[in-house]
Amino acid sequence: MIDDPEKKPFLSDGRVTSAFFNQEPETRLLAAVGPNLDAQGVIRWTRNLAGALHCRWIALYVAGTDKLDTDTESLLARNLDLARELGAESLTTTDEDVVRGLMRVARQWNITQIVAGKPAARRGWSKSRRRDRVATRLLQNSGGLEIHLVGMGGAVASTVWPKGNRHRRARFAQYLVVVDVVALVTAGAFFFTPIVGSHATALVYLLAVVLLALFVDRGPALAAAALSALFWDYFFLPPFFAFQIHSFEDAMLFGMYFVVALALGQLTARIKAQQQEEREREVRSTSLYLLTRELNEARTLEAIVGRAKSQIEAVFGAPATITMNAGRQQSAVAADDARIGSVEDVALVSWVMAQGRQAGLGTDNFPEARCLYVPLTNSAGTIGAVGLRLENPLSLQQRILFDAFSQQIALALDRLRLSELAEKARVLTESERLSKTLLDSMSHELRTPIAAIQSAAGNLLELEGAGLSEFQRQMMEEIGEATERLDRLVGNALELNRLESGAVKPLLNECSPAELVHLCVTETQKRLAPRLVSIQFEQNLPITQMDFVLTQQALTNLLSNAAAHTPPGSPVEVSARVERDRLLLTVADRGPGIDPGVLPRIFDKFVRGPGAFAGGAGLGLSLVKGFVEAQGGTVSALNRPGGGASFTIRLPLHPPAPASSLVPAGGSP
Repeated sequence: MIDDPEKKPFLSDGRVTSAFFNQEPETRLLAAVGPNLDAQGVIRWTRNLAGALHCRWIALYVAGTDKLDTDTESLLARNLDLARELGAESLTTTDEDVVRGLMRVARQWNITQIVAGKPAARRGWSKSRRRDRVATRLLQNSGGLEIHLVGMGGAVASTVWPKGNRHRRARFAQYLVVVDVVALVTAGAFFFTPIVGSHATALVYLLAVVLLALFVDRGPALAAAALSALFWDYFFLPPFFAFQIHSFEDAMLFGMYFVVALALGQLTARIKAQQQEEREREVRSTSLYLLTRELNEARTLEAIVGRAKSQIEAVFGAPATITMNAGRQQSAVAADDARIGSVEDVALVSWVMAQGRQAGLGTDNFPEARCLYVPLTNSAGTIGAVGLRLENPLSLQQRILFDAFSQQIALALDRLRLSELAEKARVLTESERLSKTLLDSMSHELRTPIAAIQSAAGNLLELEGAGLSEFQRQMMEEIGEATERLDRLVGNALELNRLESGAVKPLLNECSPAELVHLCVTETQKRLAPRLVSIQFEQNLPITQMDFVLTQQALTNLLSNAAAHTPPGSPVEVSARVERDRLLLTVADRGPGIDPGVLPRIFDKFVRGPGAFAGGAGLGLSLVKGFVEAQGGTVSALNRPGGGASFTIRLPLHPPAPASSLVPAGGSP
């Protein structure tokens, strides 16, 4: 709401002033919409203002007790559709007083600004005064609200357009009924008035007015009240057959009768309209309740679509179809109506799902179609469309109910989608947990027998005079190498498990890159032989802050990878240099290189190239990536021109610390 409750409302001629942009974030706008052309200008103006203020806005139609004809209702439906397409929440309410209805909804929704149309003045003193009176009352009752009366030039100013021919014929028939009933009561009164008196005859006329008001509209009811009063005066009050009243008592009775008859006719017509509105509201509420219950009980896409289609057909009495964006169409076409789902309907559905807007009979988009399609929109976007095969356009209340149905169906489909995603995430999480648990358990269990085999093989080789033949010695060496490879594989699995569980925390200390490279080459010297290893260092390499152990493991894995994928005698180049604020450690070879299809995924778990050696598991490069990224660095791979692969570790440089804090080469930080 506005900070100053005493602030007076002001008029706006359509220009947005700077005062509007100082509102609080909870600013909300309300556009007063009616069944007229100027309402479209009000809607667009409100949308622009809401966009400038970054706030929510509502389009409200206040319906009276008078029924709208088909053309007027269609125009009103198009106005509300336009508001929804532009991002508004469209609402309808019923009230005899438009201003009272606007203010009631404004209080319920915490509205801060109301926008209404101010059409250009037209001829006719009474009409201009009536428009001014509505605007004046809106300003007087606004309280702390800001009121904008938007001028639309020569737009149509009437709240309700002239009635259609069908409505005029129905109203004319009601007037004929009123005249006939009053005439019958008058004819009967000639017989019983001499017996009961003229005052009792007035009560009979009054009873007829009340009964007529139960079945006819307000205008005919008021006509019945006026006509019965005049007939009573003319035929049954002395002097007879003259519109004259000589007795003060009769004059007072005539005046009271006339007022009471008009009031009763007005109240009866209002009660009847309210009852009709309550019945329609009850039908809408019951229909929405039944649909919601059916959708809540559905657990699959087919069940949701089937139950929703059945409810739509039961409520609207027309064939329905629900089309999903995936291309699968759940249709419920009546056996005697195969036209729904035709080529034209398929094109219309495609347009609705692409544009996210309503189309078909009774709308501004493809109104010549015989179907009405409404998009199904949720948090994932437009996921489908729901359609009805209609003979006549839906009424305003039916359109509102149909829109509510589509929103409930979209919410149910969105709930199903989120439920499926949650289930997949749960299964994936549980699968990863089980795999990590199994991997961790097996890795620890394998470490003990591997260590025993390594120890036994080493002891046998160290025995002096054991009388081992050359073949036996070779077998023992192969056992030792295989056991060492298996131990390395289990160690990689354990390290990968630690990385994924977040247990690896880098301990950064100042280290010498040159000493690190020399140590890694020395450790892998046996695996690299008989390859030609060359080491290149940039002059004056700075002391770099890194986790020595993690970087050593990463570089050792890259050297082991080069040894495994290059033929004997090929060169392996190791270099260290500084590029901007990064330390670059590169291992390059002249082997077969990396398959282009595998290159983008080379650092993923269990990824191996088509020509990979037997016995590997595809974990080494994944560990390299994890060790480097744990220190805030990156690692990349590429194929070298002329053959071979190159892997580069990039670690951020940090200012050197005092010499006393340096970690010796090969030491643990």
